[in-house]
Amino acid sequence: MKKLLFILIFIHNLFSLNLEDVIRIVVSQSPDVKEKIALKQQGDYLKKVTYGALMPSIDTGYTFSYNIPSSQKHYTLNSFNLKFNYNLFNGLKDYYAFLQAKENTKRLDYSLIKSQAEIVLRAKQAYINILQFQTLLGILGERKKNIESQRNKAQQFVRQGIRAKNESLSMEILLSNTILSIKDTKLKLSYQKQTLEKLLNMTIDIKVLEDIEININKEINTVAIYQNILDQNPNYLSLISMLNSAKFKNKSDFGNFLPAINLSGTKFWYIGGSNIVSTSYSLQSQIHLSATWNLFNGLKDNNQYQASRVYTLSLQNKIDVLKRDLQLQLQDLVRQLMLTKEQFMISTDTLSKAEENYKIVNNRYAQGIATYTELIDAELLLNNARTNIAQAKYGFALLIAQIDYLENKIY
Repeated sequence: MKKLLFILIFIHNLFSLNLEDVIRIVVSQSPDVKEKIALKQQGDYLKKVTYGALMPSIDTGYTFSYNIPSSQKHYTLNSFNLKFNYNLFNGLKDYYAFLQAKENTKRLDYSLIKSQAEIVLRAKQAYINILQFQTLLGILGERKKNIESQRNKAQQFVRQGIRAKNESLSMEILLSNTILSIKDTKLKLSYQKQTLEKLLNMTIDIKVLEDIEININKEINTVAIYQNILDQNPNYLSLISMLNSAKFKNKSDFGNFLPAINLSGTKFWYIGGSNIVSTSYSLQSQIHLSATWNLFNGLKDNNQYQASRVYTLSLQNKIDVLKRDLQLQLQDLVRQLMLTKEQFMISTDTLSKAEENYKIVNNRYAQGIATYTELIDAELLLNNARTNIAQAKYGFALLIAQIDYLENKIY
C-alpha cells in the first residue's frame, strides 16, 4: 500500500504538490518517527514481560546421579521434577509494576505522536515559507520593473536639463537596494527549499507547489482550543502519564511494608538402577506455603517510600507550570493572529488605493508635474501594501500551524 501511495503521489507531483501530500510523505519518511515506532513496539513487549509476573511459573528439570560406593557395586539414579510457584501476595508490587509498564507504553505512544507533530510543523513551516518567499520575489520583481522605468524617466529628464541629477542617483540607489532584497529573498527561498527536500527525502520543483487557502475570518475560541490542547498535547499527556507512574511507584514502595506470601510445589519421579519408576526415595513431592515479612532494614523502605512521594509532588508542580506555559503560548499566538488579521485587512483595503495613487503620481511625474520624492513615496506605499498582504497571509498560516501543533493536529 505504501509503495502504491508513493507512486500515486509521485505521478501527482509531476504536475502539482499540495501541503497534504507533503505531510503524508514526511511522516512516512522520517527516521525519527520510524525510531519511535520501533521503541513503541519494544514497550509493548516489555509491558507483556511485567504481565508475566502476575502469572504462576512452571519449571521442569532432569538430574542424572552416578554413585561410586566403596563396594564393587555401582549405582545410578535418574530424577525428573516438575516445579510450580505462584506469588499469592507481595504488597501488589507486581500489579503496580504492570500498571507502570502500561503508562510507559502510553508515553512511548505520546513520544511517537510528538515526533509526528514536530516533523509536520517543520514541513508546514518550510512549505509556507517557500510560498511566501516566492510571492515576495514576484512583488520585488514588479518593484524592480517600476523602479527601472522611473530611473529611465529620471535619466531622460536629467539629459534634457529638466531635473537635477540627484533624482537619477536616488533611483539608482533604490534599484540597487531592491536587487539586494531580491538576492536575499532568493537565498532564503533556497534554504527553505533545501529544508523541505530534506524532510521529503526527494528533490522538488517549487513551481509545482500549490498555494494554500486561509480563512482570515476564522473564529478563534481560546477556551475551546486550550481545553483541546490539554486533551491532545503529547507533552502534557506525557507528564500526566509520568505522574500516574509515580503514583503507582509510590504505592509499590508502600508494599515493601507488607508481607510476601508464596505458594510453591515440586513433583519428583525417579528411575533407579532397576529401571523402575519410583517415588519411594528420600526426596518426596512437596508443597510449600511461605510467608516473609521484613520487620526492619535500616529504614530503607521508608526512605524509598518518602522519596517517591516527594517525586510525585514535584511532577504535579511541573504539570501546573506546563499548563500555564501552554496557556501563555496560546494567548501570545492568538494575539499575533489578531494583529496579523488586522494587518491583512488594512493592507487589502489600501492596496487598490495605493495602486491608483501610484498610477496618478507616475503619470504626473512623467509630465514633469510631480517631484521624484512623491513618486518614490507612492511606489513605497504600493510595495508596502503588496508586501504586507503577502506577509500577513502566510504569517497567519504559520501561526495557525503553531496552534495546530499545540493541539496535535497534523492535517
